[in-house]
Amino acid sequence: MMVMEYADSGSLRNYLEKNFSNLTWNDKFNMAHQLAYAVSCLHNEGIIHRDLHSGNILVHQNVIKLADFGLSKRIGASSNIQSKLFGIVPYIDPKSFNKRRNNNNQVFSLNEKSDVYSVGVLLWEISSGQPLFYAEGEEYDVSLILEISQGLRETIVPDTPEEYVKIYTNCWDGEPDNRPTIYQVVDLLKAMFITKTDIIAENPQLLDEQELSEVHLSTNNSGLQGELFQLIQNFDEMNTNEIDNTIVNIQEKLLAEKDFSKVVDETNDLIFKLYNKGIDMDLVKEQIIKY
Repeated sequence: MMVMEYADSGSLRNYLEKNFSNLTWNDKFNMAHQLAYAVSCLHNEGIIHRDLHSGNILVHQNVIKLADFGLSKRIGASSNIQSKLFGIVPYIDPKSFNKRRNNNNQVFSLNEKSDVYSVGVLLWEISSGQPLFYAEGEEYDVSLILEISQGLRETIVPDTPEEYVKIYTNCWDGEPDNRPTIYQVVDLLKAMFITKTDIIAENPQLLDEQELSEVHLSTNNSGLQGELFQLIQNFDEMNTNEIDNTIVNIQEKLLAEKDFSKVVDETNDLIFKLYNKGIDMDLVKEQIIKY
């Protein structure tokens, strides 16, 4: 018998259907980061989920929880199992649609990069509020499988921050080797949040003009933001070591630029601004912890 933890908002699909109109970009970034981090914890333990979709990801008090581990496999073991189609078609690594063997006479097996593909699809869904290729009353069919395997992807949602788009489009690249690792996805999403929070701390008047989460990144705001933007833009042309080194460099610069007293002052100011704006204290705490 398996005991599942209660999730007050149901699945991610249910949550988006009921709450999407009230979600800010900060809420979406937060959910995306939680999702990527949860998957990274699996990979860190040598586990591939293999069936990630919005119907088996749960939301409890705005916290993402992964479910349906019946299809999860240890990374070493799953590499020896012939690829099968699991879950819902748009979330599945298109490489698994191709039954042709490679040069070593091996059939493609779902792997860590397959989970990354699914995460990319889910990041798009979080940005749109809709399932992929949704048409009321219609089910996914063989023709969609063929189109996806030939490169079909969903249309980018208008006004989506370019950096976020670059992350999920890299994740759903048709070639697994071109996709980032889940750890790189986590770091890129985290770096987006850190630089966005820096904008608010340095320009608190923005809180009077729009919600904290609606401030978009710009290469004109700081050198670090520009460096992050360039990392995302040049992702396709960089190898794994270059990506990791750049992320570490950005994180080190962020820490070096902030002395402790300044962090305390900025944090107190941010709490005061958010509280006076009438934002729920639980949300204030969440933002401060991340800051």
